[in-house]
Amino acid sequence: MASVSAFTGIFLAALVYTCSATTIANRTACGVGDAQPNTRVNTTDRLIAFRTEMDKFTIQNRKLSAFIVGSADAHNSEYPTDYDKRREYISGFSGSSGTAVITKTKAAMWVDGRYHMEADTVLDCNWILMKEGYSDTPTIEEWINSEMTSAGEYVGVDKTLITHTDFTDMSSKLLAQSNRPVLKDVANSVNFVDKSWTSGRPAQPTKAINALKTTFAGKTWQDKISDLRKAMTAKSAAAYAVTTLDEIAWLFNLRGSDISYNPFFLSYAIVEANRIRLYILNKDSRLTAQPSDSESDQTLAVHLGTSNTGTCSDGSTCVEVLLYSQSQVESDLTTISNAGTVWVSYEANYAIYTAVSNNRLVEKSPVALVKSQKNSVERTGMQNAYNRDSAVLIKFLAYLEKEISDGNRWTEVSAALELDKRRAAATYNRGLSFPTISGYGSNGAIIHYRPSNDTDKVITDGSLYLLDSGGQYLDGTTDVTRTMHYGTPTDYQKECYTRVLSSAINLALLHWPEGIYGRQIDAIARQELWDAGLVYRHGTGHGIGAYLSVHEGPGRIRLTDTPTKSDEPLSSYQYFSDEPGYYEDNSFGVRLETVVMVNPYTPTYNTAGTNFFSFKAITLVPFETNLIDYTRMTSKQVAWLNDYNTKIRSDILPLLSGDQLAINWVNSRTNRVSLGVTCQGAGAIYPTAVFLISSIFTIVTAFRA
Repeated sequence: MASVSAFTGIFLAALVYTCSATTIANRTACGVGDAQPNTRVNTTDRLIAFRTEMDKFTIQNRKLSAFIVGSADAHNSEYPTDYDKRREYISGFSGSSGTAVITKTKAAMWVDGRYHMEADTVLDCNWILMKEGYSDTPTIEEWINSEMTSAGEYVGVDKTLITHTDFTDMSSKLLAQSNRPVLKDVANSVNFVDKSWTSGRPAQPTKAINALKTTFAGKTWQDKISDLRKAMTAKSAAAYAVTTLDEIAWLFNLRGSDISYNPFFLSYAIVEANRIRLYILNKDSRLTAQPSDSESDQTLAVHLGTSNTGTCSDGSTCVEVLLYSQSQVESDLTTISNAGTVWVSYEANYAIYTAVSNNRLVEKSPVALVKSQKNSVERTGMQNAYNRDSAVLIKFLAYLEKEISDGNRWTEVSAALELDKRRAAATYNRGLSFPTISGYGSNGAIIHYRPSNDTDKVITDGSLYLLDSGGQYLDGTTDVTRTMHYGTPTDYQKECYTRVLSSAINLALLHWPEGIYGRQIDAIARQELWDAGLVYRHGTGHGIGAYLSVHEGPGRIRLTDTPTKSDEPLSSYQYFSDEPGYYEDNSFGVRLETVVMVNPYTPTYNTAGTNFFSFKAITLVPFETNLIDYTRMTSKQVAWLNDYNTKIRSDILPLLSGDQLAINWVNSRTNRVSLGVTCQGAGAIYPTAVFLISSIFTIVTAFRA
């Protein structure tokens, strides 16, 4: 799944494109008399109601000239609850990233390259589409300035829905503009989306919160709290405000279902030397509710060592559970900061940041990096989850290929539903990790395309089919993309696919010294494509959690000239996607995504006196041999592919027992590339002996299976 970008959406800014749409007149189907695509959401009444509420509001005796609506909730979540999807409601655009700016007369939406095509088909003609990455697309600050008719006009943003780093950055950029617009933090209680969203708003979540056994977590929450307190002591911090939902879920070994596709629950936590506070919705009923997960054997109260009402007798080892309330959390943090230093991360919202203005420490999260470096139990679980998930996907792909070959009708929607059903039946599965991206032909060129009845295409043998999917399992979170062609691809399609595959392999082959950031290696996965003038407009790799978020920080592999303050170098036992791609608008898309783990590596020479690392592939799904042009690959790339295919045979074939169709499908795609295949680079022609050995290996493996 293509990588996530930051709040402001300044993504791949170093790349220059030449065609954007920064006025409504330049939008698709927004001319006089143009028929509207049936995918568009009519937002006219919503914007009228929004502007009516905004016009009622004054701050320092002045009205706002504009208001900013981002994607995140109070916890900077990529996937908010349905209740918190404010930007989606006001605009109709449901992508995971995007920033809306609404003035008294105009509305504009900034999206990164993953959503350029999708946003144009969904946003109605009330909206100006700002395609980030194009040279003529203004930044949010530049556009706001151009809309201001006088100096010093006020621009509002809900202070709970923007990180303090983004607020500070945007405020300074606005003040640097010629009209010097002023960014004003508005209390959550007067959010204009909330005030205008008067009907049909989903309720806040109330489902059970489940304990995650240490057989999956690998470490008790008490030990994790102990480690956190040591980090706090080292920084002379009296408290750490835990504001991101994945950190809270990981820290307390808890999982919920408040957030779509992520096993989180709305919460805050405050950890002190002798007190632990956890704030959750519906705490009285949730504390004593029986676990909704069959693998969880404790109520929330028992797991946290607290009473059925959330009170504690020993605050150092018991978690005090309180009702989720933004104002209460802010008040408690203010009280603590009056006596000691409160540590907040760069991801904390602006309201939390200002609540501890008396005495605060702003640093990288002491939880995020440790969480991303999986312990031995988590590593075993992740590999087991990926093996099971790879087997599910292989069985489905083998079945789908035969169905299409037999002339049976399959569409993007029906294929996605079938795969989702099969994944749901797998051991330890707890749902999807994101909506399945199932795109045939031109729909595959829409990077974060989600099939619907309005856009559904029939899958045939005439073009490429891109399938990006993943699951949540008790022992891991999966994400895998493969691209297929069920007929005869063109030479150009094969070249594009092979360049994407070679790009992915180049990154997977890398060895690097300690201290390297993902932004320093991203270009390695683009070279093969850049050589031919091809680009893709998303990051190359995102971190992945262990039954947590499919997009996990603090490491990431993407091109950027503005790294976040939370960025960390790549380090042992972090997991990343390796997913270069190529997308030809209105034609086809190619993406190949294999999850890799950062592994310690021992180089031939140790003169540098530093640790080295490498990548280990844990996704084990064959690539589409029908689309590979081996003459475009180097001997080193082919050797990696051969080793990868050998690993698939040894680890995945046993999991396919009883499904001969899937076994044959794997065997046909994992033969060693050898005799008769000439590859660029020295030593690329394999001897006849290797061919014979590989043939014997194929026969033996099939017999054993």
